[in-house]
Amino acid sequence: MNNTEQTASFNRMQQMMSPSGVPSISTELLVTADGELNRELNAFLFDPVTNPSLLKGKNIAICCTNGVEEVEILGAHRWLTEHGATVHIVSPRIGEFHPTLGLRFPPMTKTHVLAIRLMENAGWLKIDRYTDEANAKDYDAVILPGGCWNPDALRMDKDAIAFVTDMYNKGKATCAICHGQWVLVSAGLLPGKKATAVWNIQIDLKNAGATVLDEPCVVDGNLITARFPYDLPRMVKALTDHLLK
Repeated sequence: MNNTEQTASFNRMQQMMSPSGVPSISTELLVTADGELNRELNAFLFDPVTNPSLLKGKNIAICCTNGVEEVEILGAHRWLTEHGATVHIVSPRIGEFHPTLGLRFPPMTKTHVLAIRLMENAGWLKIDRYTDEANAKDYDAVILPGGCWNPDALRMDKDAIAFVTDMYNKGKATCAICHGQWVLVSAGLLPGKKATAVWNIQIDLKNAGATVLDEPCVVDGNLITARFPYDLPRMVKALTDHLLK
């Protein structure tokens, strides 16, 4: 390919990538909006810690991969850690992809997951354990955060499905928020259960056999589900209640 052809090829590729602004979820806007759930999220994220040993001795896995919603994973990780829990980010290994798929992953993805804010890239979060290493006996609870891309990829990882299923079957708190419930759908854990999710995938839960409730947080035994980032405080409270009962 000569220089003229390379330039034409590059220009054509650029035409397929719109230089528009990126839609995002702003934590600042979430916590300053005048809504009951927004105020709860503000207190959850910013109020001083009153009981730093509340969850001492509890081990919690946040199971996710690239595209995980930043406020959901960081908010949960920070609150649980500050209240004494040990929290691990558990993620699949990035394997090899057939060249015909055109996929390219930076070296950082071998050790970190990329958080997002809706469609905007955020920061890199270190992986503590891979899904092929995770064992339900080591954890008291698992959280499946959202971000549309994250659970859509995670539901294809057989080790993630096995880990989440084992956690649920052992009666351990199994939590999902926003799009994280897609993993529960693929794991076959929803038939006959009450659950919720972000509004646009509630139909997926219904089709998977769940009774869908449009509520901030739904608890059915050890299954705990929530809809949207501002429901995070209620999900974590339900998780904490389950751990301490």
